[in-house]
Amino acid sequence: MFAFAGIWDRWKNPSGNWIKTCSILTTTPNAVSAPVHDRMPVILNPDGYDLWLDPGMTNVAAACDLLKPSDARQMRSYPVSTRIISTANDDEECSAPVELAEVQDRLFL
Repeated sequence: MFAFAGIWDRWKNPSGNWIKTCSILTTTPNAVSAPVHDRMPVILNPDGYDLWLDPGMTNVAAACDLLKPSDARQMRSYPVSTRIISTANDDEECSAPVELAEVQDRLFL
């Protein structure tokens, strides 16, 4: 189990309706996620949960220390099925490892 660093707010739009919004914070990628994307979600260490969730916390430096890339040694990466693209698929098969098909280097042989 792990937790992403996120922020949320509620505000009134010009029509006077309350809007609830949230975001997952991102950071630079670690060695595992860099081949996939140029950023990754901030994954909080369990010892930082209380600090992150403290509504009275005002220490910017302490908050910034939590926003670093996760330790790559605690992560792994493997290809999964394209089934994961559809929200209609919500089962264990979505995260099961699959063999990658060979990719053709050139359009014409």
